[in-house]
Amino acid sequence: MIEEIVTSKTRAKLLQLFLTHIDDKYYLRELERMLDESLSHLRRQLIKLERMGILITEEEANLKYYRLNKNFNGIDELRMLVLGKDAAPIPAIAEKKEQPAGSLSARRIKYDIFILIIVSLFILGASSFIIYTSTKNIMQAANLISQKNADSTILVSAPKAPGEKASRRWKVIMGSGPVFSSEARVGERDGKEL
Repeated sequence: MIEEIVTSKTRAKLLQLFLTHIDDKYYLRELERMLDESLSHLRRQLIKLERMGILITEEEANLKYYRLNKNFNGIDELRMLVLGKDAAPIPAIAEKKEQPAGSLSARRIKYDIFILIIVSLFILGASSFIIYTSTKNIMQAANLISQKNADSTILVSAPKAPGEKASRRWKVIMGSGPVFSSEARVGERDGKEL
């Protein structure tokens, strides 16, 4: 299997980088700049190393990161092959001090607080806008109603015939339906009925 792994110079450069920087992760363009290799050749080699199980990928912020799979069987032999016989073995994951499942990293907490502040500011701005426009609309409606009331008092006149009752907007003549007061005349019943 070792012969299968180290068949190209690009793959050897990738393995050397990942085996010397065990905990680091890199994205494709970053590897292109660091190793001075073509993008397409790097991509092919990264895909092959991922299929073999040597590398694993993580997606973060629309970037695909590659990092060394510490659980790969034969990683110590691969390290000795690529880096030489003096290379120290990679400590096992179980030996490494891990964070408890419920704890978060400081970076993650800062990110969450930043997102929370942005969302809170958006909600505050949106609610302020809604309150402002609502009060503005309420004031405009109140002004229109007060103007309508002032206009409607001019249109309404006292009852002119017996049995006719007047309201601000409607005239009710006994024996007929309500008629809009601006178009109804006392003796006429051909006004618009509702």
